[in-house]
Amino acid sequence: MPNELTSEEHELLARVARRSYVDGRTQELIAGEFGLSRQKVQRLLERARAAGVVEIHIEAPPGVNLELEGELIRTFGLTDAIVTPDRPDPESRRAAVARSAARYLERRLRAGSVVAIGHGRDTGEVPRFFRSARRLDCTFASAMGGSPRVDTPTNPNEIARALADRAGGHAESLYAPAYVENAEMRDRLLEQEAVAHTLAVARTATVALVGIGGTNDDCTMIRSGCLSLDEIARLREQGAVGDVLGNYVDARGAPIASPHHERLIALSLDDLRPIGTVVAVASEAEKPLAILGVLRADVVDVLIVDETNAHAVLALSRGEDRGRSGGD
Repeated sequence: MPNELTSEEHELLARVARRSYVDGRTQELIAGEFGLSRQKVQRLLERARAAGVVEIHIEAPPGVNLELEGELIRTFGLTDAIVTPDRPDPESRRAAVARSAARYLERRLRAGSVVAIGHGRDTGEVPRFFRSARRLDCTFASAMGGSPRVDTPTNPNEIARALADRAGGHAESLYAPAYVENAEMRDRLLEQEAVAHTLAVARTATVALVGIGGTNDDCTMIRSGCLSLDEIARLREQGAVGDVLGNYVDARGAPIASPHHERLIALSLDDLRPIGTVVAVASEAEKPLAILGVLRADVVDVLIVDETNAHAVLALSRGEDRGRSGGD
C-alpha cells in the first residue's frame, strides 16, 4: 500500500480506478455508483495515478519512440512531435518523414481548413503519401514565392496543387519569385492583387506545412538560385543557422536582419505565430543546428523528424544548457 494512503483511501482509489481503466465506465457512471460528483471522481483518478495505485504501460509498436518524442515536446514546448526510425539513405529518411507528415495531416485537416504551404525537398515529398479517406474542401495556399530553377516538386505552388488534388480541395498559387532584385520591386509585387490575395489567404491558415532550411552551400536557397554563395556565407557570418520560409534565425532563435530579407516574398515569422498548428518537417543529416534555431524561434507547434536529427537537436540543447550552467 502506498505510504501516504490509509487503507480506506487505498481501497476507494483502487475501486474507482478499476471501474474506469478496466471496466471502461465513464466518470459520470462511476460518480453515480459511489455517490460522488464527477469532479470528485476525476480528482480520485488523478490521485490514483500520482500515488502509484494505477500504473499505465503503453506498448508502442516497433519504430515508435514515444520517450524521444516526449522529450522533444517538453524541451521545446511543442504541441506534438513525431520521430521516424533511422533509415540507411537520405531518400528513405525523407520518405519516412514525409509519410508521417501526410498521416498527421490526414488526421488533422477538416473540411474548410486553410493550409499554408512552404517549400523544400522534405515538404515536397508529403503529397506523394497523402491519402485522405474523404473529400476535404481545403484551401492550400502558397506561403512563399518560388523559383524556376528549383525542382518542380519542391516549389510551394506545386506542393499546394498536389495536396489540393489529393484532398479534393483547391490551391491558391503565389505567382511571384521567393526573392526579387530589391525592396522596391518587392513592394510593387506585394501591391498586386494576385500576390497580395494569396499571402492574405495564407495568413488565415489554421495549419501550415513548412520545411526547415539550412545554411550550407547545398541548401535549397542556393540550389534554387534564390541566394548566391556569397549571400549565404554572409548569413553564416551573421550567425544564421537555418530558415523557415526564407526567414533566417540564429541558434537562439533570434531573427537575422540582413539586406536579402527586404527582397523576400513570403509569410514572416510574425505571420506564422498566430497559425494554430505549424508543422515542420526535416530529415537531412546536416539539419540539427537549423532545427534547433527554428524551434527556438517559437513558430513551430509540431515537429516531424528522423531519429538521428531528434537525438542531435536534443544533444545540442543539453550541451548549451550545461555550458551556461558551467559559466554561472
